Amino acid sequence: MDFLDVEGKKKKDIVFEVFDLNGLQRSLFNEMEDSKLTVKELATRVDRNRSTVQRALQEMLDKDLVMREGKTDKTVYYVYTTLPMEEICEVTSKTLDLWHQKVSRKLN
Repeated sequence: MDFLDVEGKKKKDIVFEVFDLNGLQRSLFNEMEDSKLTVKELATRVDRNRSTVQRALQEMLDKDLVMREGKTDKTVYYVYTTLPMEEICEVTSKTLDLWHQKVSRKLN
């Protein structure tokens, strides 16, 4: 059970494992960290099509790992960024606590 071994892992690596982020989502997370980027910009940076990136972002939004902000410049568009690492750590801890409660109930 490699995911339980946290020795030598960075916070970000633990977050990736807890939320089961795939390679694309990990790349998107790294690109968005400290940046606000559109789907088109992200798609270019990770060399994937926009619809694939959009699906990956939606999954990350559903897990509360990223934020979407609406912008207007003649048309409405969205920019994406990660939550601050402190908030991501809180979300991760809460997720692990809920998981632990469910596992404990199953085992008892």
